[in-house]
Amino acid sequence: MRTTLLRAGSLAGVTVAVLAGSTAVATADDAVTGSAFGASASVTLLPGVLTDGKGITVDTGQLAKSSSAGPAEASVADVPLKGLVTAKAISSSVVDGAGSVAAKASVAEVTLPLLAAAAGRVPSIRLISARCGSADGHVTGSSDLAGVNLGRLGTLPAATSPNQKLGIPGVAEVTVNEQTQRYDGSLEVTALHVKLLGGKTTGALGSGDVKLASVTCGPSKERAPEAPPRPTGPGQVVVVPAGAPQTGDGSLATEG
Repeated sequence: MRTTLLRAGSLAGVTVAVLAGSTAVATADDAVTGSAFGASASVTLLPGVLTDGKGITVDTGQLAKSSSAGPAEASVADVPLKGLVTAKAISSSVVDGAGSVAAKASVAEVTLPLLAAAAGRVPSIRLISARCGSADGHVTGSSDLAGVNLGRLGTLPAATSPNQKLGIPGVAEVTVNEQTQRYDGSLEVTALHVKLLGGKTTGALGSGDVKLASVTCGPSKERAPEAPPRPTGPGQVVVVPAGAPQTGDGSLATEG
């Protein structure tokens, strides 16, 4: 099964941030809002994927959800996500200010049994987080991934610019630091988005989406608040040099 990197990225730092101007004209009455959740899954799996019997459908809703409307923070420990994903803890928080907002979501000690067959091993990520802030007619967003091992799915650059994609064509697509500008000028940032692409290709898993660490912030006219601090630690992703031999067992995609 051939794995391809669908989009290349830069090799700068680990955290990536964007500054996007609001596409709407803000007024004094514009509400600045934020929301966040730790994880969600809505997938239909083919027979034999994670089970020995029939295919299954899983819809978890948004877990550890917070927003400007409340609650301001939420957390869940030891999350199995119906066997698709495991996580030691997921959390989210939203902090509102005078005409400003900041949101953060994180998932710790993640494994992805859902992608084990495609990756040649159970992919693992030590920490996944996303954050955003909105004020002064602008919105900022960024994502962090630490301790990444995706096996045969491929490797990520040491710095992941927005909307980096890798995966197996026709089977699964993994988007890292997914950033979507909404019609009202707000920004949605999802640190990791796994999309199953259907059941017509050899090795297919099913269809649907799994999102880990997702935040949304709306625009405003006030000065943006300081974003929540990002996690610290050693380098997150091994970069395979151009021309390096392919082992086929994912050994070049392991954590450094």
